Amino acid sequence: MLAASYHDSGRRAVERAVQVLLSGGSALDAVEQGVAEVENDPSNESVGLGGLPNWLGEVELDAGIMDGNTLRACGVAAVKRVKNPIKLARRCLDELPHALIVGDAATKLAEALGLEVVKDSRAPPEALERRKKLEREVAEASSGLTRYYSKIFRAASKVWHDTIGVIAVDAKGSVAAGTSTSGVAFKFPGRVADSAIVGAGFYADSRYGAAICTGVGEAAIRTAAAFRAVLLLSQGYGPQESAEAVIEAAAEIAALDGENYNLGVVVASKSDVGAAALNWSGFLYVYWLGGEVRAEKAPYVRIARYTEK
Repeated sequence: MLAASYHDSGRRAVERAVQVLLSGGSALDAVEQGVAEVENDPSNESVGLGGLPNWLGEVELDAGIMDGNTLRACGVAAVKRVKNPIKLARRCLDELPHALIVGDAATKLAEALGLEVVKDSRAPPEALERRKKLEREVAEASSGLTRYYSKIFRAASKVWHDTIGVIAVDAKGSVAAGTSTSGVAFKFPGRVADSAIVGAGFYADSRYGAAICTGVGEAAIRTAAAFRAVLLLSQGYGPQESAEAVIEAAAEIAALDGENYNLGVVVASKSDVGAAALNWSGFLYVYWLGGEVRAEKAPYVRIARYTEK
């Protein structure tokens, strides 16, 4: 059995996943409950309802989960007021044929399914004050929307710690993966992160393993990062080699755009874990292979070319 995640919060996620696995739970159960453990922390500013809001002051959440046995997956995106979007994604996976459900309809579905939904999606006043400070920092930007939002994205990245993800392998050898986030702080309303998109932020195949990503979601989406990692596992590459190859692909995107993107990826086979990071020297990954839960810094960092626009 195996469980893996990233960031400091990933230790709690892995510990919860391990409890589920050791009690005979499935890989899907372990992923769902491990991710929900972090979603339930109101002090986390990048996951769950405690996450920093979009530019309009509303908290929008993305999450997704995948069953490596069936290759079925479902993501939920731009969801408001749902305490545990990972639970919504799991219910959709179990009960619906769809792969992605978004917006207000996803919130209404959560209500219909009896999941916990709060009344207000507005962020607390202190978060809105942080947005005002951020707005002042980018006020000198040109009137062009692309350039203006690019500056917002760079400034916001200084206050955002993004995603929680979990990989699990259960006693039967089944593999699952899932992710959840409130996305980049003060993001453009309706922006969807890789955490809701199968193959980008998460992917699992019980024949080979799984991958989860964190960082700039657009880089993960454009490189199909999680799927790319598992595809490499299927071709005989190890988890560490696969993780490094994903980061090389993301570095090419960063160089093409002239942006200082960061991306972290954790890749697991059924018996081993690897990780790599782009522009993220302190990227921490957490894993359990039996025994104690361990945390290590990713051993491979590639700095992409960056030019201020």
